[in-house]
Amino acid sequence: MAQDWKSADLELCLERAEPVEGMRKMGTSRPSTGWKICLSLLAIGLCAAAAICFTDQKRDITEGSENLRRPLRQISDTQTAIHLEGLFNHTFSKTTVEWRDHQDQSFHKGALKLVKNEIVIPKKGIYFVYSQVSFRINCQVSPDQAQPLETVQLSHMVMRASRAFDDHQPLLNTKRSGCKQFISEEDSGKRWYSAINLGAVFSLEEGDRLSTRTEPHAELPSVEGDSGKSFFGVFAL
Repeated sequence: MAQDWKSADLELCLERAEPVEGMRKMGTSRPSTGWKICLSLLAIGLCAAAAICFTDQKRDITEGSENLRRPLRQISDTQTAIHLEGLFNHTFSKTTVEWRDHQDQSFHKGALKLVKNEIVIPKKGIYFVYSQVSFRINCQVSPDQAQPLETVQLSHMVMRASRAFDDHQPLLNTKRSGCKQFISEEDSGKRWYSAINLGAVFSLEEGDRLSTRTEPHAELPSVEGDSGKSFFGVFAL
């Protein structure tokens, strides 16, 4: 549509151009009525083209926003979800993070449950599994330490136990370097912060049990238990 406007305007301008040129040769400086009409039509054509372009751009933005909202609605409408908050509790276990479903932002909705520090899958389906553990590490060592200095290595795994196999198997696994150890006679109180986060989609079976494993065990007391720092969750897709 915008192209047709421009073609018509240019043809009219060319038709009106010759009389104006003749008037200039005769010394007339007053603009002709033809040029006024030509400029008016050209302005209308440009406005029409701009309106079409703006409408198409607005439609693209609207469609893009809808594409973003659709998966968010799918997540928010799910009736099966669980989100747990974690902390290190030496009276509970010295080898794993304790997960709680009645603390801070934790919740469960539908049939997903926390049983003996494991998330139990209620039925076969597609699930998004995620977890994060945050650390506050002390990398200072005393001068009398016999072992050589090294970089503290951290790992966090989500494990799956299923009727299809006997033992727990890794479902998600990530390792990260914490900080380099250094010698200090006194504890300065300085700490290094690090976080490991995991997340992916899996096809799980009814009765599957999901748990976590965090290593080294010596760094478990460094796990941060504040709200939003360490968590573990699953929701159905």
